[in-house]
Amino acid sequence: MAGFAASIRVRSRADGTHAFDVRYRLEGRSRTMSFTEARAAERWAAIVRRIGAPSALELLRDRDSAAGTTVDEWAERYLRTLSGVEGATVDHYRSYLAVSISPTLGALPLDSLGRAHIAEWINDQAERYAAKTVKNRHGFLSAMLQGAVNEGLLDRNPCTGSRLPESEQREMVFLSPDEYRTLLSFVPEYYAPLVQLLAATGMRFGEVTALRPADFDWHAGTVRIARAWKRSQAKGWYVGAPKTRRSRRTISLPTSLLPQLREQTRRGEEWAFVNQRGGPIRQPTFWDSPWHPARRLANGLPAFTGKPLAGRDWDREPAETPIGKWPRIHDLRHSHVSWLISDGISLPVIQRRLGHESIQTTVDRYGHLSPDMLTQPAEAMDRLLLAPRVQVATI
Repeated sequence: MAGFAASIRVRSRADGTHAFDVRYRLEGRSRTMSFTEARAAERWAAIVRRIGAPSALELLRDRDSAAGTTVDEWAERYLRTLSGVEGATVDHYRSYLAVSISPTLGALPLDSLGRAHIAEWINDQAERYAAKTVKNRHGFLSAMLQGAVNEGLLDRNPCTGSRLPESEQREMVFLSPDEYRTLLSFVPEYYAPLVQLLAATGMRFGEVTALRPADFDWHAGTVRIARAWKRSQAKGWYVGAPKTRRSRRTISLPTSLLPQLREQTRRGEEWAFVNQRGGPIRQPTFWDSPWHPARRLANGLPAFTGKPLAGRDWDREPAETPIGKWPRIHDLRHSHVSWLISDGISLPVIQRRLGHESIQTTVDRYGHLSPDMLTQPAEAMDRLLLAPRVQVATI
């Protein structure tokens, strides 16, 4: 979005008071607008810089609007009144404000926002950011403005009906069982149970690493997910509720994995899985070692590009037949789903196992993996349209 020039000059009056002159250009000429308060001058100058002098003058004709609550001011009020929102989520919201909303919309009076402003903002964001990022930021902006509608500050939400850029979903990596076993063979023995549990249950990394020994029911062969590791600027790493309401769930465990997991939880630690110093396992350090070195070995490369870490775990010959894939840790969850679908497990069952809030999420993300999603409609038409016609006898 283009910026416009506006400057403020403080001028002393004969009576000892001060005037605050906003200097701007209109139709090629320098103009001045005077204000008695610095705050009003700063606000209007910010509006001029944002939308240009002609549009700013239109706003100024309605003094109540020009002096009213700005988008930035409402955003602060809105964030302070949010309830039931984790610290990390608020961090994301503040990031949205600082990076994309405040620089372009923040100085505008809240009740001056229209659909044209939102459309221009979306187009500007789409030129610089991925479609999913724009969608997330627009979602927050829309919720924030809907809050203003609920408070009676706006007549309608200008975000309603906005057209957003199409999202190109980041490609998921699906490992075959053989590819997974190759990768697992290069994971150090200490961390193998953790990786096996991720692959065998489809749990999120933050859920698995927040498990306590008491969450396992060895008689029933199940595990209860009730918490997950999270991170925010204010709290750092902390344990909170899982991602969604349905993420609180109990899932079954493969019988073959139970002895290894039971031995894992007998270490007397607070957490079922800990690092080799006895502390909680963090995803960034787990990625650096052991995950990424194991991926390199599975792809026929040395564990490290530079000087290798000491230890027999990395004194391994790389795979003779590279798997040819570079899965993220979260791709174990995707692979888990692909294995279930290939074995005929239905999407509603998978939804409950993964903890998706809606079956639509499961269908949108994994429906293309299910052959039945493609073949069943055609088979139904065969049965209905090509069935033998019944001859009706006439008397």
